Amino acid sequence: MEREIRRIGKTEIDEMFDLAAYAFNAEKTEKRKEHFEQIITNSQNYGCFSEGKLMSQVVSTPFKVAFHGAVYPMAGIGCVSSYPEYRGQGAISAIMSKLLSDLAAQEVALAYLAPFSYPFYRKYGFEQLFEQISYTIKASDWPNVSVGSGKMKRVTFEEIKPICQRIYASLEKNQRGGMIREAWWLDYSIGSDDKNRFAVYEDESGTPAGYIIYQSNVERFTIKEWGFLTKQAFQAIIGFIGSHNGSSKEFYLETGFTGQNFSYLMPAPLIDMKVTPFMMGRIVAMDSFLSMYPFALGKEETYYLKVEDTYASWNEGIWKLMIDASGKGTVKKCSEEFIATEVLSGTIQTWTQFFMGYRTGEDLLFYEKILGAADLLHSLERRVVKTVPVLEEYF
Repeated sequence: MEREIRRIGKTEIDEMFDLAAYAFNAEKTEKRKEHFEQIITNSQNYGCFSEGKLMSQVVSTPFKVAFHGAVYPMAGIGCVSSYPEYRGQGAISAIMSKLLSDLAAQEVALAYLAPFSYPFYRKYGFEQLFEQISYTIKASDWPNVSVGSGKMKRVTFEEIKPICQRIYASLEKNQRGGMIREAWWLDYSIGSDDKNRFAVYEDESGTPAGYIIYQSNVERFTIKEWGFLTKQAFQAIIGFIGSHNGSSKEFYLETGFTGQNFSYLMPAPLIDMKVTPFMMGRIVAMDSFLSMYPFALGKEETYYLKVEDTYASWNEGIWKLMIDASGKGTVKKCSEEFIATEVLSGTIQTWTQFFMGYRTGEDLLFYEKILGAADLLHSLERRVVKTVPVLEEYF
């Protein structure tokens, strides 16, 4: 069977929608199609065709992420789907190979995706990179707080949009690999859900310093997203949520896990709380990634990193990483026979977790995910970020 791997044109969106609806058992409504077209028109779309018919597809949406002062181009991978009669024939593998090659040529440093199967995407160099934490709290256990100055105000999506943009971008947790949100993405991910409601906290001067996006019914009040810049904003939002304890039986929050939890702030800290694996990620191009990496200040140092990446040959081999005193990294490929010093070795998955801060060098060394001298790895670790990555988006 002859097949063709190529970019999907805008005139073929109907075919893409039909495939996505079939693969994900979704009803084909006009509203769902409009929502689908919104992401597709902002993406690079790849398909595998047989006899002119679309059989498999992958969507790659260009984003940017904030990472401790650096801004990385990132590809959000989604809508990975095939018709059942074509599954298991290598179409997705062929598309992923073409897609990753194109991304590397475009100097896209990172790719994220939401896996239906972690082992499946590990084949393509992806690895778990983010976690989520969820809280389910009985309305009777919600903390009572004394609300000070300022006020909460319910608003429309259009009113909250610039406030959400500003506060979200200023929060430290969203600088750990979180997306830099464009206006269209807010429209797509938040504004398109009719169930979403919005409220803003304004301080004494009338300046917005906090917001909440939520949904509510008689069973549950769901915090879809919140952000606050001050203690007063936090207390006001907590009070606003608590004022719904007569109309909802429980409160629920699911958010990116920063390594800490809120249970210590609760009157009864023994709450239903769960940390779960979330999105996966991978370094697409080692040179693009390390040359922009925000290394810590220190002395001039050189390291040799061996990378194993069976799905991205351009990353395979040994990289000479030179870090100057200001934290600027320079990388270049080198031949193994000319290296007279110790090499640190790992897969692209391991290096992604290490440099993004998801796993410590000590852990990776102990479980032999990284091979090499412990003192050398610890020296390199002193120059890399120390906080876990956080992601609030889903695609």
